[in-house]
Amino acid sequence: MDTTKKREVKRRRLHQDVVNYLMEDIRKGVYKVGEELPSERDLMAEFQVGRPAVRESLMKLSDMGVIEIRPGVRAKVKEPSVLPLLEGMGSVVKLQLQDPKGNFFFQEARSIFETAVARRAAFLVTEEHLKILSELLEQKKKCLDNTEKFAELDVLFHKQIVLVLKNPLLDGIYDAMGRWLLEQRLMTLNFENQPERALAAHSAIFEALKSHDPDAAEQAMENHIQQINSIYSTKMNTTHQKADSK
Repeated sequence: MDTTKKREVKRRRLHQDVVNYLMEDIRKGVYKVGEELPSERDLMAEFQVGRPAVRESLMKLSDMGVIEIRPGVRAKVKEPSVLPLLEGMGSVVKLQLQDPKGNFFFQEARSIFETAVARRAAFLVTEEHLKILSELLEQKKKCLDNTEKFAELDVLFHKQIVLVLKNPLLDGIYDAMGRWLLEQRLMTLNFENQPERALAAHSAIFEALKSHDPDAAEQAMENHIQQINSIYSTKMNTTHQKADSK
């Protein structure tokens, strides 16, 4: 055995230990949602570390979506959400969306997600949900010539369907996916008569939900997304063909 070989062993960063302890405390309910954490000075004393380690640990927990940090007040425990973690993937996702194959994978993922949500929503939708969806459709009819406003209402319509399921994890996934595919939504709505097609598709989804028909809701959502994907894929392929020909 070669006893002369040397390997570097890196010292564990102190702030990670603080993160681990605080995460365990939050998990056990020592600090509940909405409650403040101890002051920086108290945390320094409790963990016997300096201010930099405490601040770094709090920033890490904030990035994870576990706590909320605001100037002048103590850090506060937040309702758990996957959105901060999903948003951290944004840069990689944008790169993949620029590639036709990567784009196809995301469109497929969206289709699977939203059709499954629509199907489940058909069982759970209430009169209150239907009223909100109906109001959104009426608003969309009034802004067919305003792409940005129509896109905003488009997002709200789809989000309302996700909210029917009352699942925070699905809410976070939809919010992240909506941000990733914002470019697609805006681009497709600029195609001739596309707002009218989108409105008709949303009306079909609404009627299926109103009838509590899971098969119809799933199919209506599938038709809607496939029509959008067809436009976007054609545009992307045309763009790449032009780039390759240069």
